[in-house]
Amino acid sequence: MTPHELWTALPQEARERVDAFVVRRMRVHAVKEMRDAGLVPRPGLYDCADLAAVRTQILADRLVPLPPQDVDALAGKAAALPEPPVALELEWDGDTQGWILVLAAALTGPAGRPLPLAQWQQATWTEPLTTARALADRLGVPLRGPGDDGPPCVRAE
Repeated sequence: MTPHELWTALPQEARERVDAFVVRRMRVHAVKEMRDAGLVPRPGLYDCADLAAVRTQILADRLVPLPPQDVDALAGKAAALPEPPVALELEWDGDTQGWILVLAAALTGPAGRPLPLAQWQQATWTEPLTTARALADRLGVPLRGPGDDGPPCVRAE
């Protein structure tokens, strides 16, 4: 099903809810809304993800701005954590739109798992890596994870 076919098949109320999720950058919720809209047959996951991507382009001027991800803003987020991080970790993750570079703060406390600080989805990784290194230096902690070689699928072997 094309995005246009799916969009026209959705009830008006579902379209409004989909757009509200898209504007708030809640793409997974938008996809769930489409799948739960009562259409028969139920639209496929990829069809819904494609429509969410199209709606994101159409509504680009209304999207909620991304939070600042400069060193000062991320240092503020790190300072608000329940304890100071012992390290920063970079990890690749993927979604329906491509690769994402996730920056998380490793803690020693009972949470026991890294808490996300930022994520970047873009064609160039120079800026996020530079920002992560500068933040690690400012916090006086090591930076662990991938370096300048890019996502796993594009690395030179």
